[in-house]
Amino acid sequence: MKVLMFSWEYPPHMVGGLGQHVFDLSRFLAAQGETVHIITPHVDTYPDYWIENGVHVHRVGLAAREGEDFKSWTFTFNSEAIREAVRLNGMVGGFDVVHAHDWLVAYAGRSLAKIFEIPLVATIHATEHGRNLGIHNRIQMEINEIEKNLALESDLVICCSNYMQEEVCNLFGRARGDLRIIPNGVDPDLFTSLPDEPRFKIKEEDKVVCFMGRLVPEKGVWQLIECFPQVLEKEPRAVLYIGGRGPQKMQLEKLSRDLGIADRVIFTGFIAKQDRNYVYDRAKVAVFPSLYEPFGIVALEAMATYTPVIVGDVGGLAEIVDNRKNGVKVTPGNVDELAQAIIELLMDTEFANHLQETGYETVKSVYGWNVIAQNTLEVYREVIQSKNRLLVEA
Repeated sequence: MKVLMFSWEYPPHMVGGLGQHVFDLSRFLAAQGETVHIITPHVDTYPDYWIENGVHVHRVGLAAREGEDFKSWTFTFNSEAIREAVRLNGMVGGFDVVHAHDWLVAYAGRSLAKIFEIPLVATIHATEHGRNLGIHNRIQMEINEIEKNLALESDLVICCSNYMQEEVCNLFGRARGDLRIIPNGVDPDLFTSLPDEPRFKIKEEDKVVCFMGRLVPEKGVWQLIECFPQVLEKEPRAVLYIGGRGPQKMQLEKLSRDLGIADRVIFTGFIAKQDRNYVYDRAKVAVFPSLYEPFGIVALEAMATYTPVIVGDVGGLAEIVDNRKNGVKVTPGNVDELAQAIIELLMDTEFANHLQETGYETVKSVYGWNVIAQNTLEVYREVIQSKNRLLVEA
Protein backbone atom coordinates (compact mmCIF):
# COMPACT_ATOMS: atom_id res chain seq x y z
CA MET A 1 0.00 0.00 0.00
CA LYS A 2 1.24 3.49 -0.89
CA VAL A 3 0.31 6.05 1.76
CA LEU A 4 0.62 9.83 1.39
CA MET A 5 0.71 11.69 4.72
CA PHE A 6 0.55 15.41 5.39
CA SER A 7 1.74 16.81 8.71
CA TRP A 8 2.89 20.27 9.70
CA GLU A 9 4.98 18.73 12.51
CA TYR A 10 7.74 16.17 12.02
CA PRO A 11 11.08 15.87 13.84
CA PRO A 12 12.96 18.01 14.47
CA HIS A 13 10.09 20.52 14.12
CA MET A 14 8.01 19.62 17.18
CA VAL A 15 5.42 21.88 18.78
CA GLY A 16 3.18 19.41 20.56
CA GLY A 17 2.70 15.66 20.43
CA LEU A 18 1.54 15.49 16.81
CA GLY A 19 5.05 15.32 15.34
CA GLN A 20 6.06 12.40 17.54
CA HIS A 21 2.82 10.60 16.65
CA VAL A 22 3.43 10.95 12.90
CA PHE A 23 7.09 9.92 13.30
CA ASP A 24 6.20 6.74 15.18
CA LEU A 25 3.13 5.80 13.12
CA SER A 26 4.97 6.21 9.81
CA ARG A 27 8.03 4.17 10.82
CA PHE A 28 5.95 1.32 12.21
CA LEU A 29 3.81 1.29 9.05
CA ALA A 30 7.03 1.11 7.01
CA ALA A 31 8.30 -1.71 9.24
CA GLN A 32 5.15 -3.66 8.33
CA GLY A 33 6.02 -3.35 4.64
CA GLU A 34 3.94 -0.34 3.62
CA THR A 35 5.30 2.53 1.50
CA VAL A 36 4.87 5.84 3.33
CA HIS A 37 5.61 9.32 1.97
CA ILE A 38 5.32 12.30 4.35
CA ILE A 39 5.10 15.90 3.16
CA THR A 40 6.03 18.34 5.90
CA PRO A 41 7.49 21.88 6.15
CA HIS A 42 11.11 22.65 5.38
CA VAL A 43 13.51 22.78 8.33
CA ASP A 44 16.76 24.74 8.13
CA THR A 45 19.86 22.54 7.58
CA TYR A 46 17.72 19.48 6.76
CA PRO A 47 17.55 18.05 3.21
CA ASP A 48 14.40 18.44 1.13
CA TYR A 49 14.22 14.65 0.77
CA TRP A 50 15.57 11.77 2.73
CA ILE A 51 14.59 8.28 3.84
CA GLU A 52 14.41 7.77 7.60
CA ASN A 53 13.40 4.43 9.15
CA GLY A 54 12.12 3.38 5.74
CA VAL A 55 9.87 6.46 5.50
CA HIS A 56 10.17 8.91 2.58
CA VAL A 57 10.29 12.41 4.07
CA HIS A 58 9.71 15.39 1.76
CA ARG A 59 10.20 18.93 3.09
CA VAL A 60 8.65 21.83 1.19
CA GLY A 61 8.02 25.54 1.55
CA LEU A 62 9.56 27.69 4.26
CA ALA A 63 10.29 26.74 7.84
CA ALA A 64 7.60 27.82 10.30
CA ARG A 65 8.82 30.67 12.49
CA GLU A 66 7.26 32.25 15.55
CA GLY A 67 5.87 35.74 15.06
CA GLU A 68 5.17 35.51 11.32
CA ASP A 69 1.75 35.64 9.64
CA PHE A 70 0.73 32.08 10.44
CA LYS A 71 -2.40 32.15 8.31
CA SER A 72 -0.40 33.19 5.23
CA TRP A 73 2.32 30.64 6.02
CA THR A 74 -0.26 27.84 6.28
CA PHE A 75 -1.75 28.65 2.88
CA THR A 76 1.68 28.80 1.25
CA PHE A 77 2.78 25.51 2.80
CA ASN A 78 -0.39 23.73 1.67
CA SER A 79 0.08 25.05 -1.87
CA GLU A 80 3.68 23.80 -1.96
CA ALA A 81 2.58 20.48 -0.46
CA ILE A 82 -0.02 19.98 -3.20
CA ARG A 83 2.56 20.71 -5.90
CA GLU A 84 4.99 18.19 -4.38
CA ALA A 85 2.26 15.56 -3.99
CA VAL A 86 1.27 15.82 -7.66
CA ARG A 87 4.92 15.32 -8.63
CA LEU A 88 5.29 12.31 -6.31
CA ASN A 89 2.04 10.71 -7.43
CA GLY A 90 3.41 10.34 -10.95
CA MET A 91 6.73 8.99 -9.68
CA VAL A 92 5.24 6.25 -7.48
CA GLY A 93 2.51 5.23 -9.90
CA GLY A 94 -0.33 6.60 -7.80
CA PHE A 95 -1.07 6.66 -4.08
CA ASP A 96 -3.74 4.47 -2.49
CA VAL A 97 -4.81 6.72 0.39
CA VAL A 98 -4.23 10.24 1.77
CA HIS A 99 -3.83 10.73 5.52
CA ALA A 100 -4.07 14.31 6.85
CA HIS A 101 -3.11 15.17 10.43
CA ASP A 102 -5.08 18.12 11.84
CA TRP A 103 -6.40 21.36 10.32
CA LEU A 104 -3.08 22.87 9.19
CA VAL A 105 -2.88 20.36 6.33
CA ALA A 106 -6.62 20.09 5.67
CA TYR A 107 -6.51 22.04 2.40
CA ALA A 108 -3.76 19.82 0.95
CA GLY A 109 -5.38 16.60 2.11
CA ARG A 110 -8.86 17.45 0.83
CA SER A 111 -7.52 18.75 -2.48
CA LEU A 112 -5.29 15.77 -3.23
CA ALA A 113 -7.99 13.24 -2.40
CA LYS A 114 -10.21 14.91 -5.01
CA ILE A 115 -7.45 15.33 -7.60
CA PHE A 116 -6.30 11.70 -7.33
CA GLU A 117 -9.80 10.31 -6.64
CA ILE A 118 -8.53 8.32 -3.67
CA PRO A 119 -9.89 8.09 -0.11
CA LEU A 120 -9.03 10.62 2.58
CA VAL A 121 -8.41 9.65 6.21
CA ALA A 122 -8.06 12.45 8.76
CA THR A 123 -6.70 12.21 12.27
CA ILE A 124 -8.07 15.04 14.38
CA HIS A 125 -5.66 15.27 17.29
CA ALA A 126 -7.38 18.23 18.96
CA THR A 127 -9.87 21.00 18.15
CA GLU A 128 -9.65 24.77 18.25
CA HIS A 129 -12.71 24.81 20.49
CA GLY A 130 -11.04 22.48 22.97
CA ARG A 131 -7.63 24.17 22.90
CA ASN A 132 -9.18 27.54 23.77
CA LEU A 133 -12.03 26.26 25.94
CA GLY A 134 -14.46 27.78 23.45
CA ILE A 135 -14.41 29.92 20.29
CA HIS A 136 -13.68 33.55 21.12
CA ASN A 137 -12.55 35.42 18.00
CA ARG A 138 -12.63 35.43 14.19
CA ILE A 139 -9.38 33.47 13.70
CA GLN A 140 -10.62 30.72 15.98
CA MET A 141 -13.91 30.66 14.07
CA GLU A 142 -12.04 30.21 10.79
CA ILE A 143 -9.92 27.36 12.17
CA ASN A 144 -13.02 25.72 13.62
CA GLU A 145 -14.64 25.85 10.17
CA ILE A 146 -11.56 24.29 8.54
CA GLU A 147 -11.64 21.49 11.12
CA LYS A 148 -15.34 20.95 10.47
CA ASN A 149 -14.83 20.68 6.71
CA LEU A 150 -11.98 18.22 7.21
CA ALA A 151 -14.10 16.10 9.55
CA LEU A 152 -17.09 16.08 7.19
CA GLU A 153 -15.21 15.53 3.91
CA SER A 154 -12.90 12.71 5.08
CA ASP A 155 -13.98 9.18 4.27
CA LEU A 156 -13.21 8.18 7.84
CA VAL A 157 -11.92 10.15 10.85
CA ILE A 158 -9.49 8.76 13.41
CA CYS A 159 -9.71 10.03 16.98
CA CYS A 160 -7.26 9.18 19.74
CA SER A 161 -9.81 8.70 22.53
CA ASN A 162 -13.50 8.29 23.32
CA TYR A 163 -13.39 11.87 24.58
CA MET A 164 -12.23 13.15 21.20
CA GLN A 165 -14.83 11.04 19.40
CA GLU A 166 -17.59 12.75 21.38
CA GLU A 167 -16.04 16.16 20.74
CA VAL A 168 -15.86 15.63 16.96
CA CYS A 169 -19.43 14.29 16.86
CA ASN A 170 -20.85 17.15 18.93
CA LEU A 171 -18.85 20.00 17.35
CA PHE A 172 -18.95 19.00 13.70
CA GLY A 173 -21.95 16.71 13.36
CA ARG A 174 -20.00 13.76 11.96
CA ALA A 175 -21.81 10.46 12.50
CA ARG A 176 -20.30 8.26 15.18
CA GLY A 177 -20.19 5.38 12.70
CA ASP A 178 -17.71 7.31 10.56
CA LEU A 179 -15.19 7.69 13.38
CA ARG A 180 -12.56 5.19 14.49
CA ILE A 181 -10.80 5.31 17.85
CA ILE A 182 -7.08 4.48 17.71
CA PRO A 183 -5.03 5.68 20.68
CA ASN A 184 -1.61 7.25 20.45
CA GLY A 185 1.33 5.10 21.44
CA VAL A 186 4.76 5.20 23.00
CA ASP A 187 7.96 3.36 22.20
CA PRO A 188 9.78 2.85 25.54
CA ASP A 189 13.08 2.34 23.68
CA LEU A 190 13.13 6.06 22.84
CA PHE A 191 13.46 6.94 26.54
CA THR A 192 16.47 4.85 27.51
CA SER A 193 19.24 7.05 26.09
CA LEU A 194 20.76 9.42 28.67
CA PRO A 195 23.21 12.30 28.05
CA ASP A 196 26.89 11.87 28.84
CA GLU A 197 26.91 15.39 30.28
CA PRO A 198 23.44 16.31 31.55
CA ARG A 199 22.33 19.87 30.98
CA PHE A 200 20.77 19.97 34.45
CA LYS A 201 22.65 19.43 37.69
CA ILE A 202 20.16 17.47 39.78
CA LYS A 203 21.43 16.68 43.26
CA GLU A 204 21.04 13.24 44.81
CA GLU A 205 18.85 14.65 47.57
CA ASP A 206 16.52 16.55 45.19
CA LYS A 207 12.95 15.27 45.03
CA VAL A 208 12.16 16.12 41.43
CA VAL A 209 8.59 16.83 40.32
CA CYS A 210 8.32 17.42 36.58
CA PHE A 211 5.98 18.61 33.86
CA MET A 212 6.61 18.27 30.12
CA GLY A 213 4.52 20.02 27.50
CA ARG A 214 3.41 23.27 25.93
CA LEU A 215 3.10 26.26 28.26
CA VAL A 216 -0.45 27.15 27.28
CA PRO A 217 -3.56 27.72 29.43
CA GLU A 218 -5.23 24.37 28.77
CA LYS A 219 -2.24 22.48 30.21
CA GLY A 220 -2.97 23.92 33.67
CA VAL A 221 0.67 24.52 34.63
CA TRP A 222 -0.34 27.45 36.83
CA GLN A 223 -2.02 24.95 39.20
CA LEU A 224 1.24 23.06 39.57
CA ILE A 225 3.13 26.23 40.49
CA GLU A 226 0.38 27.48 42.82
CA CYS A 227 0.32 24.21 44.75
CA PHE A 228 4.08 23.95 45.09
CA PRO A 229 4.45 26.05 48.29
CA GLN A 230 2.27 23.42 50.02
CA VAL A 231 4.53 20.69 48.64
CA LEU A 232 7.68 22.49 49.86
CA GLU A 233 6.18 22.90 53.31
CA LYS A 234 5.99 19.10 53.63
CA GLU A 235 9.08 18.25 51.53
CA PRO A 236 11.64 21.11 51.40
CA ARG A 237 13.87 19.09 49.05
CA ALA A 238 11.25 19.17 46.28
CA VAL A 239 12.27 20.82 42.99
CA LEU A 240 9.87 21.50 40.13
CA TYR A 241 11.16 21.10 36.56
CA ILE A 242 8.90 22.59 33.87
CA GLY A 243 9.99 21.35 30.45
CA GLY A 244 8.74 23.04 27.31
CA ARG A 245 8.01 26.32 25.60
CA GLY A 246 4.90 28.40 25.04
CA PRO A 247 3.22 31.81 25.34
CA GLN A 248 2.59 31.48 29.10
CA LYS A 249 6.26 31.13 30.05
CA MET A 250 6.78 34.71 31.30
CA GLN A 251 3.47 34.68 33.17
CA LEU A 252 4.35 31.39 34.87
CA GLU A 253 7.84 32.63 35.77
CA LYS A 254 6.28 35.72 37.38
CA LEU A 255 3.87 33.51 39.33
CA SER A 256 6.76 31.50 40.78
CA ARG A 257 8.52 34.73 41.79
CA ASP A 258 5.37 36.14 43.36
CA LEU A 259 4.96 32.96 45.41
CA GLY A 260 8.58 33.14 46.57
CA ILE A 261 9.53 29.76 45.09
CA ALA A 262 11.50 30.83 42.02
CA ASP A 263 14.63 29.14 43.38
CA ARG A 264 12.76 25.80 43.46
CA VAL A 265 11.19 26.03 39.99
CA ILE A 266 13.33 25.35 36.91
CA PHE A 267 12.00 26.42 33.50
CA THR A 268 14.01 24.43 30.98
CA GLY A 269 12.66 25.97 27.77
CA PHE A 270 13.13 23.61 24.83
CA ILE A 271 14.41 20.30 26.13
CA ALA A 272 16.30 17.83 23.95
CA LYS A 273 15.32 14.15 24.05
CA GLN A 274 18.27 12.91 26.11
CA ASP A 275 17.89 15.75 28.62
CA ARG A 276 14.15 15.00 28.82
CA ASN A 277 14.99 11.36 29.50
CA TYR A 278 17.43 12.43 32.21
CA VAL A 279 14.80 14.54 33.99
CA TYR A 280 12.30 11.67 33.85
CA ASP A 281 15.01 9.30 35.11
CA ARG A 282 15.57 11.48 38.18
CA ALA A 283 11.93 12.46 38.75
CA LYS A 284 9.88 11.08 41.64
CA VAL A 285 6.62 12.08 40.00
CA ALA A 286 5.41 13.61 36.71
CA VAL A 287 2.37 15.88 36.82
CA PHE A 288 0.03 16.80 33.95
CA PRO A 289 -2.80 18.90 35.45
CA SER A 290 -4.57 19.60 32.15
CA LEU A 291 -7.92 21.34 31.82
CA TYR A 292 -8.30 20.00 28.25
CA GLU A 293 -6.46 17.00 26.84
CA PRO A 294 -7.64 15.02 23.80
CA PHE A 295 -5.28 12.17 24.60
CA GLY A 296 -2.29 12.85 26.85
CA ILE A 297 0.76 11.29 25.22
CA VAL A 298 3.04 12.87 27.84
CA ALA A 299 1.48 10.72 30.56
CA LEU A 300 2.37 7.59 28.58
CA GLU A 301 5.90 8.90 28.00
CA ALA A 302 6.35 9.33 31.75
CA MET A 303 4.95 5.84 32.38
CA ALA A 304 7.41 4.46 29.81
CA THR A 305 10.26 5.77 32.01
CA TYR A 306 8.87 4.18 35.20
CA THR A 307 7.83 7.60 36.51
CA PRO A 308 4.59 7.72 38.57
CA VAL A 309 2.03 10.12 37.09
CA ILE A 310 -0.61 12.51 38.39
CA VAL A 311 -3.09 13.77 35.80
CA GLY A 312 -6.11 16.01 35.55
CA ASP A 313 -9.27 13.89 35.44
CA VAL A 314 -10.24 15.09 31.98
CA GLY A 315 -10.34 13.97 28.36
CA GLY A 316 -7.96 11.31 27.16
CA LEU A 317 -5.90 11.45 30.36
CA ALA A 318 -8.91 10.14 32.27
CA GLU A 319 -9.04 7.15 29.91
CA ILE A 320 -5.33 6.32 30.23
CA VAL A 321 -5.16 6.49 34.03
CA ASP A 322 -7.08 4.11 36.25
CA ASN A 323 -7.09 6.07 39.51
CA ARG A 324 -4.65 4.71 42.08
CA LYS A 325 -4.04 1.64 39.90
CA ASN A 326 -1.55 2.97 37.31
CA GLY A 327 -1.55 6.66 38.26
CA VAL A 328 -3.43 9.27 40.26
CA LYS A 329 -6.27 11.48 39.01
CA VAL A 330 -7.08 14.90 40.46
CA THR A 331 -9.93 17.31 39.89
CA PRO A 332 -8.87 19.92 37.29
CA GLY A 333 -8.39 23.30 38.92
CA ASN A 334 -8.25 21.98 42.49
CA VAL A 335 -4.88 23.21 43.73
CA ASP A 336 -5.15 21.70 47.23
CA GLU A 337 -6.02 18.25 45.87
CA LEU A 338 -3.08 18.43 43.47
CA ALA A 339 -0.70 19.38 46.29
CA GLN A 340 -1.85 16.45 48.44
CA ALA A 341 -1.42 14.01 45.53
CA ILE A 342 2.17 15.17 44.94
CA ILE A 343 2.99 15.03 48.65
CA GLU A 344 1.62 11.49 48.91
CA LEU A 345 3.80 10.20 46.08
CA LEU A 346 6.90 11.94 47.45
CA MET A 347 6.29 10.48 50.92
CA ASP A 348 4.86 7.02 50.19
CA THR A 349 7.64 5.13 48.43
CA GLU A 350 5.73 1.84 48.34
CA PHE A 351 2.75 3.40 46.57
CA ALA A 352 5.02 5.26 44.14
CA ASN A 353 6.87 2.04 43.29
CA HIS A 354 3.56 0.28 42.64
CA LEU A 355 2.53 3.00 40.16
CA GLN A 356 5.93 2.75 38.45
CA GLU A 357 5.37 -0.91 37.65
CA THR A 358 1.69 -0.73 36.71
CA GLY A 359 2.20 2.39 34.60
CA TYR A 360 4.96 0.76 32.58
CA GLU A 361 2.88 -2.38 32.09
CA THR A 362 0.01 -0.21 30.76
CA VAL A 363 2.31 1.23 28.09
CA LYS A 364 3.62 -2.16 27.01
CA SER A 365 0.27 -3.96 26.94
CA VAL A 366 -2.13 -1.33 25.55
CA TYR A 367 -0.20 1.40 23.74
CA GLY A 368 2.38 -0.45 21.62
CA TRP A 369 2.99 0.98 18.15
CA ASN A 370 2.81 -2.33 16.29
CA VAL A 371 -0.85 -2.70 17.27
CA ILE A 372 -1.60 0.95 16.51
CA ALA A 373 -0.01 0.72 13.06
CA GLN A 374 -1.99 -2.44 12.30
CA ASN A 375 -5.25 -0.79 13.38
CA THR A 376 -4.47 2.22 11.19
CA LEU A 377 -3.85 -0.10 8.24
CA GLU A 378 -7.30 -1.61 8.82
CA VAL A 379 -8.80 1.88 8.49
CA TYR A 380 -6.90 2.42 5.24
CA ARG A 381 -8.15 -0.90 3.86
CA GLU A 382 -11.70 -0.07 4.89
CA VAL A 383 -11.79 3.28 3.05
CA ILE A 384 -10.05 1.85 -0.03
CA GLN A 385 -12.56 -0.99 -0.28
CA SER A 386 -15.45 1.42 0.19
CA LYS A 387 -14.08 3.76 -2.48
CA ASN A 388 -13.59 0.88 -4.92
CA ARG A 389 -17.20 -0.26 -4.40
CA LEU A 390 -18.48 3.23 -5.15
CA LEU A 391 -16.39 3.40 -8.34
CA VAL A 392 -17.73 0.03 -9.50
CA GLU A 393 -21.32 1.04 -8.77
CA ALA A 394 -20.83 4.33 -10.65
